[in-house]
Amino acid sequence: MVYSNLAQAFVNPHTAEVSEQLGQRIWGILQKQIFKAKDYPRGDGVHLSTLESLLEKSLKLASKPFKRQKSKQSAALNRQKMVSSLAQTSTFWILKIIDSRNFSQSELEKIIQIFRDVLVGYFENKKSQIKSGFLKEIFRRRPWIGHAVFGFILERCGSAKSDFRRVEALDLVMEIMKSLTSGNSDEQNASKKILKNSLDKLSHLMKELATNLPSKAARRSEVQKFYVKALEILSKLNLTKHYFKALAPDTEAALAAQLGDQFITLKKLEK
Repeated sequence: MVYSNLAQAFVNPHTAEVSEQLGQRIWGILQKQIFKAKDYPRGDGVHLSTLESLLEKSLKLASKPFKRQKSKQSAALNRQKMVSSLAQTSTFWILKIIDSRNFSQSELEKIIQIFRDVLVGYFENKKSQIKSGFLKEIFRRRPWIGHAVFGFILERCGSAKSDFRRVEALDLVMEIMKSLTSGNSDEQNASKKILKNSLDKLSHLMKELATNLPSKAARRSEVQKFYVKALEILSKLNLTKHYFKALAPDTEAALAAQLGDQFITLKKLEK
């Protein structure tokens, strides 16, 4: 409750108008006494619905477009950065609380839907301020979220209208794929199942990338790096053979043309 009220007070434009010192004071309390404190809300005292609501607000704040200032005043820019930082830090804090509660998969479905909604904005709304680095950090800290939205990201990435957003989102795909290669044997089996169930979507993404190459050389280079890393991960999980079965012949030909000898080497991994 303290966090919720302080965060609301901090992002309220009226706070900045009243006193910069007040804003700094609230910021200090949030950072030092809440986010960085060793203790945090535990047990079932905080309802899941409350955590869902707070998470949704934090992610909306992280996605919210900044209002353009008539004059780029340093104070206004600094405040925008602090609001963005607050949104990201509070998201990590709320997810830590959620993770400590051992909720069931069905109970967490609303959390996953919140992230799907954020990703829709990320792919479709040019004004969305959500950063890929922020999403990557969420998936790195809480792999279960990335695993749950993996297929959704593959679909959205393949149909993204913007070259920039499609190529940028490959980092999200790769972050999730890398997390699927870690863990004990039981976790590896579960990871293999997630990837195996997503091979058609991964194949479709590869097709979109191969037939709609970015115009900029740097982005084309990023796409080629993604091809290689993705196939290496599939090989590690013994899924290369399954992948090439799911790959359309024209897509395979396009990949071979773009990767040359590298593709031949990677193709041998299926045997």
